[in-house]
Amino acid sequence: MKKKPSEYERFMALSDREKDAEVATYDRETSMDDFKPLRRKGRALLERATRKPGRPKVGQGAQRVLLTIERGLLKEADSTATKLRISRSELVARGLRAAIACAG
Repeated sequence: MKKKPSEYERFMALSDREKDAEVATYDRETSMDDFKPLRRKGRALLERATRKPGRPKVGQGAQRVLLTIERGLLKEADSTATKLRISRSELVARGLRAAIACAG
């Protein structure tokens, strides 16, 4: 069974005149009339391609919660997190995991 030639091989097999005719389609100027608005799928692809990467998903993802913490305890937590070189969120997550492990 013969392998189908690639586009490159097909193009290189053309004569010079045929190559010029094929390339000429890309030499013309384009105007805004040549374009149409993106459809839903195309817009979604564009938004996905231009979106900033963001944070990587850890576990099942993250959810923001509002907590009330006594100011002194919060200062101690921030100080401890700084010493451990982790974020406040990571410190709270570690504490929750330790509390859950002790309860279970």
